Amino acid sequence: MKKLLLLFTLLFSFSVATMAVDYAKEVLDKAASTIKSAGDVKIGFTLTADGSSSDGYIKLKGQKFVMNVGGTITWFDGKTMWSYVKQNEEVNVTTPTATEVAKMNPYAFLSFYKKGYTAKKGNPTRKEYEVILTGNDASHYKKVVIRVNRFSNIPSYISITSQKDNVTTINCNSFQKNQKYTDDTFKFNKKNYPNVEVVDLR
Repeated sequence: MKKLLLLFTLLFSFSVATMAVDYAKEVLDKAASTIKSAGDVKIGFTLTADGSSSDGYIKLKGQKFVMNVGGTITWFDGKTMWSYVKQNEEVNVTTPTATEVAKMNPYAFLSFYKKGYTAKKGNPTRKEYEVILTGNDASHYKKVVIRVNRFSNIPSYISITSQKDNVTTINCNSFQKNQKYTDDTFKFNKKNYPNVEVVDLR
């Protein structure tokens, strides 16, 4: 009897864990698919970190993006990344790894459940799904919480906890689809910043 009870408990636990992963996969896959099918998009958001908040936006075209928030603009054309800090009047040019790109693009978290993170169902509401991603010791982040609007399948909130317990939150304020961006949108143009020092770190 005890063996049967133990077996039932193990099967039930496995079933619950599987459902949690399936839930997270379905929610995040739908969100990623919605953004992908929306064509070129512009997402407005409010980023909060270290007790201060800044409004910003990110423009997406496939794997390319440009993000402007808190006096920093980052361009990524699929290969090269330019990071401009207005306060320093300096642009750093790098060839980032896939992980480094993911750290800069908040919407890359939609695929994090696939590697290095354990996904589970959070506390959904009538308006939002919630997925909690818990990283292992080798992960860049300890925890990522993603909330997705049930009706639009657009991420509405992302909370990122670093391994040092620093928390950054992103609240989505607007979502504009079917924008028309040229490839130059995602490249730094020196003509627009004539006084900026370019530091090539490649």
